[in-house]
Amino acid sequence: MITPWGESLDPENVLPEYPRPQLARDSHLNLNGRWQHAFTAADVTAAPQHWDGEIIVPFSPEAPLSGVGRVLQPDEALWYRRTVQLPEGFLRDRVLLHFGAVDQDCEVLLDGTSVGSHRGGYLPFTLDVTDALADGDPHELVVRVRDVTDTSFRSRGKQTLQPGGIWYTPQSGIWQSVWAESVPSRWVEQLVLTPHLATGEVEVTVVDGSGAPGIAEVLVRAAGAEIAREAVELGVPTRIRLGAAPRRWSPEDPFLHDVEVSLGADRVTSYFGMRSFGTGQDAHGRTRLLLNGEPYLHAGLLDQGYWPDGLYTAPSDEALVHDIATMKDLGFNMLRKHIKIEPLRWYHHCDRLGMIVWQDMVNGGDTYKRAVIQAPVLLPFGLDDSRHALFGRADEEGRAEYLSELEATVELLRSVPSLAVWVPFNEGWGQFDSLAVTARIRLLDPTRVVDHASGWHDQAGGDLASRHVYFRGYKLSPKDARDPRAAALTEYGGYSLRVPGHTWSEDEFGYRKFTDPDEFERAFLRLQHTDVGPALDEGLAAFVYTQLADVEQETNGLLTYDRRVTKVDADRVRSSNARLRQRHDAAAGVAAPAPVPVPERELTSPVSLTLPDGRLNPEAVGWTRTPLVNTDGVGRGLLGKGRNKRWEYWAVTTPTHVVALVTSDIDYAAVHGIWCLDRLTGKAISHDAIGVLGRSVQLPGTLGQGPVRTSSGAVRIAINEDSSGTRLRARGDRVSFDIHAGRPEGHECLGVVVPWTDKLFQYTVKDVARPASGTITVDGETFEVPTGESWATLDHGRGRWPYDIRWNWGAGSGRTDGKVIGIQVGGKWTDGTGSVENSLLVDGRLSKISEELVWDYSPDDWMAPWSVSGEAVELTLLPFHLKESVTDLKVFAARTHQCFGTWSGRVRDADGTWHRVEDVVGWAEDVHNRW
Repeated sequence: MITPWGESLDPENVLPEYPRPQLARDSHLNLNGRWQHAFTAADVTAAPQHWDGEIIVPFSPEAPLSGVGRVLQPDEALWYRRTVQLPEGFLRDRVLLHFGAVDQDCEVLLDGTSVGSHRGGYLPFTLDVTDALADGDPHELVVRVRDVTDTSFRSRGKQTLQPGGIWYTPQSGIWQSVWAESVPSRWVEQLVLTPHLATGEVEVTVVDGSGAPGIAEVLVRAAGAEIAREAVELGVPTRIRLGAAPRRWSPEDPFLHDVEVSLGADRVTSYFGMRSFGTGQDAHGRTRLLLNGEPYLHAGLLDQGYWPDGLYTAPSDEALVHDIATMKDLGFNMLRKHIKIEPLRWYHHCDRLGMIVWQDMVNGGDTYKRAVIQAPVLLPFGLDDSRHALFGRADEEGRAEYLSELEATVELLRSVPSLAVWVPFNEGWGQFDSLAVTARIRLLDPTRVVDHASGWHDQAGGDLASRHVYFRGYKLSPKDARDPRAAALTEYGGYSLRVPGHTWSEDEFGYRKFTDPDEFERAFLRLQHTDVGPALDEGLAAFVYTQLADVEQETNGLLTYDRRVTKVDADRVRSSNARLRQRHDAAAGVAAPAPVPVPERELTSPVSLTLPDGRLNPEAVGWTRTPLVNTDGVGRGLLGKGRNKRWEYWAVTTPTHVVALVTSDIDYAAVHGIWCLDRLTGKAISHDAIGVLGRSVQLPGTLGQGPVRTSSGAVRIAINEDSSGTRLRARGDRVSFDIHAGRPEGHECLGVVVPWTDKLFQYTVKDVARPASGTITVDGETFEVPTGESWATLDHGRGRWPYDIRWNWGAGSGRTDGKVIGIQVGGKWTDGTGSVENSLLVDGRLSKISEELVWDYSPDDWMAPWSVSGEAVELTLLPFHLKESVTDLKVFAARTHQCFGTWSGRVRDADGTWHRVEDVVGWAEDVHNRW
């Protein structure tokens, strides 16, 4: 398997970019590319006489792009060799040889003489090789590597000699860029930049590589303009004021200030972002993550940083950018870098593109006990992590090495603007003394958040109540809602979809498996809406979906492993994430509820709602302006049984009355009703009937394909289609009516398929502003339904519903400015599905409104005005009557508040023209059903 970037790799020009963007100078000799390699026994300490062949650095020998394809075993040594010659004019005073990372331990030799060594596979190191290379002649550079992978306590990430599931192919040797630079005798060895947003200052620490005291000059620019210049004492943290209100860094505006440091003859460039991270209280007293002092949702993904052709090493700089930019385009603003430290260019791209980073420390420890690291996924429990042996940390040397690497990781990345959270331990993998480790991190870096134990074995420390939830639904627990730390869902989902031709192996690992791409996408979106969304309302501060891309047997990425296929629709996921951010901000009190655009597809040809087995037909998902969806298959097939709902609801508004009828079959019962409101007196009459199963009702499988009849004694209903419209006849003890709902030529109506899952879905037709005529009889008195002043609305439904559901629905029909206006708005039940049921009808022509609208009304005062708003909708309903019904049989329950009134405001059509709405009669409702 190969990525597009691996496919175009030039071995003569491998990863040529400058490797260290926050400490850059104009001296760079790239040593990537063709080297020689050899494998020997581990006890061989002399360079081989015979070499096995070529290897492309910096790809490990296990990676296909290296050209080797062999695993370095714990009892072996891996050798590298190449010739190095400094270009003419390259030498200043000193020559530094840099290794981005070598897994796991190495010794470096020049012309057979050791010039240095390094222990640990994830951190960069630098050697001063001036004496060996300064003469300008060719020299032999040799690197000897050992890697024991997971046979020791050493830090190893997710590598294992026996890969499978969530553990991956081991890699070894040089896996980040090798390069040389030449510096003056006094040079900037380290530059630490710490923003202090509250005071409008940046703290600068310049470290001289020669160790001599002195002064460096620091210049700061914003968008090319100089804003500060100051002389700073070497090795002393110095704050520099940036003027009034410096521009802030955020994912929405990833603005970076440029820095230039001069130390004698040395010139280096860097950058920083003015931002702050932390936790704090929202408007309702719940703890949230803060960005620049305000509650800010961290909407993220788990990012393993693995590549099928390069393993730990991305095949190009463009590949690094692709992952970050693609996830940003999908609406995510955070990546949790999982158990790996990336090359510095990856963090640079997060800085400039605006992607928040959570940084995991690399795990180590002896063999993990399954009961400790796996059982909590199904049976949550926590263990005291001072019991070192339980967590594979009995070895004191291993604990000391972990702490040393932790400190080095913080030092390496402390100036990265996008890095917000340190994660020292994950799911108990080599966890130990996490409270003490957290305290150590806080001393090293008090400017960031700490997730001290991601997943489980919470020791009540750090800044986050951090949970991993797989195999079950997530709901913010009362305990986590009360926790003074911020609640974070730091892993969840992990849904698997194999894409043929883009898989690593025949094996498949995921926490729930799908075979249909549409089903996979719907499940992902439903998880966002039904699990994450409500938790955000209650105080959830962050979520991390598993995961960015497939990795080997794990086919649970939003991208395939080769990055050639995005498994989800970008517009739908972007819309889902926008909705979640909006819910978070509204719940935290930092922003008013806002509409969310929803990408939708118009259907123009007839289509069946269901497949033969009863599941949703993906081709039916969309909206129509005429009834095109055949619903005869609802209830059929092996998967079509249970929760089927079929109904026809008609409401007719006249100057004197509002009448409505409903006839329905909800599988286990048939529910029918007639309702009549006298608008002059405000008095209402209801006739209701319930039949066993569906025996008292006749409903066509598809709209318009047959008559509708009820046969209960209390309620008689007959609905028939004719060439000019629909005849509605209903009779109860006190109320009857005979009304014709006309269908003018060219009249359009809204049809929408709402997909919750492949087994739960609804087709609805909302047909508004149908001109009505006929008669209404109440207690023997007959009233005319005056033509031109009376309007009929249809709510037609066929589908299979969730057990517990809430919805809003509003409709209105009338005349304004000489035009026939019909409005249809809805919400809640469609949220997160990628479908909405909003539209405007003007003189029979339909305009679809593809956004989730904002509903504002008071459950404490239903008769107060109702507001529905969006980019294309500004409507207010002034109620004149409340129709309220409550049924609570525990298992079965229905609670309805339907307000009849007049709509006013304006709505924009598909051409961008606003249409005034004035005194248009209709209704809005709030419903909660368990059915």
